[in-house]
Amino acid sequence: MYVEKKYAEIVLLEVNINKMFHYHIPENLRRDISWGARVVVPFKNKLVTGCVVGFIQKTVIKNLKDISQLIDVKPLLTPDIIKLTQWISDYYLCSWRKVLNYVIPKSKGKGLSSFSNLKKSEILSSPLSIVEDNNICIDENIPLKNKEKCISSDIEKFIKKSKKYQAILFWSEDFDERIGVYVKFTQKALEEGKQIIILTPSESHLSVWAKIFRGRFGDRVVVFDENITQKNKYIKWLKIRNSQIDIVLGMRSTIFAPFDKLGLIIVDQEHNGLYKEERAPRYNAREVALKRAELEKVPIILSSETPSLESYWNTLKNNYLKLNLISDKKENSLLKNKLVDMNKEKSKKKLISYELQESILRSLKRGKQVVLFLNKRGFSSFVICNKCGFVPKCPDCNHTLSYHLDFFNTAQLVCHSCGKRIRMLKVCSQCSSKDIKPLGVGTQRLESEIKKMFPRAKTRRIDQDAIVQKEERIKLLKDFKNGKIDILIGTQMVIKEVDFKNVDLVGIVSADTLLNLPDYRSSEKNFQLLYEVISPFEKIESPIEVIIQTFNPKHHSIIALKERNYDYFYQREIALRKELDYPPFTHLIKIEVKGKGKEQVEQKIKLLIVYIDSICENEETPEFKLLGSKNMQAWKFRNIFKAQLIIKVKELEKFNKIIKKSFDKILSDYFDKENRLTIDVDPVKML
Repeated sequence: MYVEKKYAEIVLLEVNINKMFHYHIPENLRRDISWGARVVVPFKNKLVTGCVVGFIQKTVIKNLKDISQLIDVKPLLTPDIIKLTQWISDYYLCSWRKVLNYVIPKSKGKGLSSFSNLKKSEILSSPLSIVEDNNICIDENIPLKNKEKCISSDIEKFIKKSKKYQAILFWSEDFDERIGVYVKFTQKALEEGKQIIILTPSESHLSVWAKIFRGRFGDRVVVFDENITQKNKYIKWLKIRNSQIDIVLGMRSTIFAPFDKLGLIIVDQEHNGLYKEERAPRYNAREVALKRAELEKVPIILSSETPSLESYWNTLKNNYLKLNLISDKKENSLLKNKLVDMNKEKSKKKLISYELQESILRSLKRGKQVVLFLNKRGFSSFVICNKCGFVPKCPDCNHTLSYHLDFFNTAQLVCHSCGKRIRMLKVCSQCSSKDIKPLGVGTQRLESEIKKMFPRAKTRRIDQDAIVQKEERIKLLKDFKNGKIDILIGTQMVIKEVDFKNVDLVGIVSADTLLNLPDYRSSEKNFQLLYEVISPFEKIESPIEVIIQTFNPKHHSIIALKERNYDYFYQREIALRKELDYPPFTHLIKIEVKGKGKEQVEQKIKLLIVYIDSICENEETPEFKLLGSKNMQAWKFRNIFKAQLIIKVKELEKFNKIIKKSFDKILSDYFDKENRLTIDVDPVKML
């Protein structure tokens, strides 16, 4: 039954006011206007663009203005996506206007889109070249035959069950296995006339999946990569709205693809921190994907070889189904891990252990290749004055400066946060001592030391400093594959593209890289990173030795890494999280104030502390803890000052409703472009 639309609830997209406005719908627009449509409305003697987020039959507001123009006869957003954007606004404490502006495809100029006048026939008949992604790198070595053979009867049961909302944690180390599962689930959804969204965390992951799914499903697939132009994105978006596309692949924002008949969501590498958007609205695409699956009552697959603690915890609470295809039979593996306690090493440098040196020598004599992994760029971690202990920091952002050697072997101090470079200090700026030396180790220094130890070996380094151009990287990878490089040193770049067939030794030079970060997730990040380094060697059909150098041989993440035992890591890590009341047992809200003046920043953060403390007086406020309010001081970061608070709260959505009541007034009264307020719910980065 048709119900006449009389009034529209509209969020103004160009006005910095966090509220909805009511407008009267003229009779000539009532049949065509719908949820998610953009409209032009009068506001304070000018015309602005808004988005329709609801309809009402009655309003207490008098003398409502008419909507001036309907931009979208067929809205760019579906009703379910409108609901999703409202949830994001409430959950992540971000204005609905900012969320909608983020989700709606960008257009040139203000107001009306310069592409909105494209004719429907033009969109429907646009050639494939317009929607193809010519900049995507394709790995031609990925075989596509017999992928479905890995599908077990258990997976078939999951597919048959998955006709409503259900989160499935899919646990697999084998790439071919994952392809088979994804293809099988996708094929099933397509047979039922449904559409599919597949999320990947990075461009390198996306290029691989794009090749596979295009090869299998052809023109039914569209890819949103980071090089896409605004016009091409807009056209692809319209093709999705016109049901010309059935499968969408992309990174974070692809979760908002406006499908009418969504049937499946796949989140590959669900543990990856890149799913967190670090700009407003600062959402986590994994959590938004879960919410969208719930709203649209569709199954969602969360895939990982090292699941996030939150996801695994949810399987144990029976909130998610678990599909584990990782074999527990590691004893017959040709991959042998060994820990080396660097505390017992007699070498003053404590860089390469005697055992690792001997193993490298044996591998070279056998004509095999060696990979050395270190997750630090540069020649050294930092420099230190041996007399007073002074460590130089970046004058712009206060980060510790790393020691580098340039092409001419000239020493430099480089900030890995903002990129600032200064000359190596000759004397200490604090005590004038000349006894300043590098301490710690980076890939550049490791390369220098390895060349001294093994002068006849052909040693190369692959990281962001050594390999800048794409052509250089391709040549280096080809040389390694053809045996022209004996020892390859690198950061995480190494594990993504290197051919390891002739490798029989992997050295993890420092397994403690992330353990001492001021982040409650440091152990989890360290374990996931190093597990990802080791796991590709599991498939190689020849013996491989992995030597793990560590100063913390009894740390649970290091022991779990050696044994490749996720359950061991999880049990000990989750116990610590529970004891210290960290996620998944609570939620965190990180509040930051940034500005050019230290005193102003500290003044603003104190106003927030007073406001947050006042919330306790409300009987409806759930229990929470405010961290960082005592002895609070601003510090310098990237040439500005920054102060930070952390809120711990279990009932997050209830807490958010209360804190938002007066928040808009505080924002408008006390914050501006000079002093900015940032709120990050469920932060991935703690500093």
